[in-house]
Amino acid sequence: MAFAEKLIAVRRANNLTQEQLAAKLYVTRQAVSRWERGEVTPGIDMMKLIAAVTGEPLSHLLEMPEHYCQSCGMMLTPDDCGTDAAGARTDHYCKWCYDRGKYTYDTTMEAMIEDCAPRLAQNTGMSLDEAVSLMGAVLPQLERWRTVQENEERYGAEARARYGDEAIDTANEVLLDMDPETWNDMKELERAILGQLSIAMDDGDPKSNEARKLVAMHRRWVGLNWGHEPQDEAYLGLANGYLADQRFVDYYDKPCGTGATAFLVQAIESSLTRA
Repeated sequence: MAFAEKLIAVRRANNLTQEQLAAKLYVTRQAVSRWERGEVTPGIDMMKLIAAVTGEPLSHLLEMPEHYCQSCGMMLTPDDCGTDAAGARTDHYCKWCYDRGKYTYDTTMEAMIEDCAPRLAQNTGMSLDEAVSLMGAVLPQLERWRTVQENEERYGAEARARYGDEAIDTANEVLLDMDPETWNDMKELERAILGQLSIAMDDGDPKSNEARKLVAMHRRWVGLNWGHEPQDEAYLGLANGYLADQRFVDYYDKPCGTGATAFLVQAIESSLTRA
C-alpha cells in the first residue's frame, strides 16, 4: 500500500478530517490533500510527526520492503540473507549482520546509524541528515534494538539511578548480542512465569513447592536478561524494587490478579531466607 493510501486509512481510523489532521501537524489542509493524492510525499521528519500524532508506527507509514534486515534495516534479496544456527537462510537478517545464528559483530544502534547512514544517503539521493533521521526512527523498531529501546524509555532513568550506568549498559549489551533462539527461550520463559505465578498464588503459600518453582523460573529469566544469574542481595533488591514502581506492579498484577507482585516478592524472600 502506497503512503497516500496509508495516510487516508490512518486519518479515517483516527476520525480526523484533512483539516483536523493538518492542524495537529501545523500544516495546511492543502498539504494533507496533496499527500493523500500522491502528488507529494512528506519528508522523514514530517513522517515522524504523523506517526506521533496518529499513534501509527513509522514503519507502517513508510514504504518498507517486504523483507528487510532486523538489525540494519536494509532491503533483503535472496543473495543478501543471513543464516540461522542450522545454516538455513533467514529473511530476518542480512548476511553482513547475522551468520550461523549469531550477530557478526558487536555494535550500538548509534554506531550502526553512523556507519550505515552515509551509504543510505548515497544510494537513495537523500541528504545525510535525512538518512540519519530515517535510521534513527526505524532502527528502534527492529528486533535487534526494540527491547533495549523500550526498556530505556520505560525504566532507564530509574534503573540507572538504582543500579548504575555500568550495570544497565552491560544488561543492554547482553540483549543486543542475544541470538534469536535464546531470545525466543527468554520470551517463552517470561510467559511461563506469569502462568506459574497464577498457579502459586492459587496455592496461597509463598513457601510452597509451586512458589519455589516460580522463583527458580524467575531467577533464571533475570539471569538471561542480565547475562548472569544474580547474587542473592542483588536479586532481592531487584524484587523489592518491583513494589516501588507501579509499572512493575501492573506487569504482574494485571494478568495474574491484585497482589501478584507482592506474592512474587514474598516467594523470593522466603526462598532466599531458606537458602
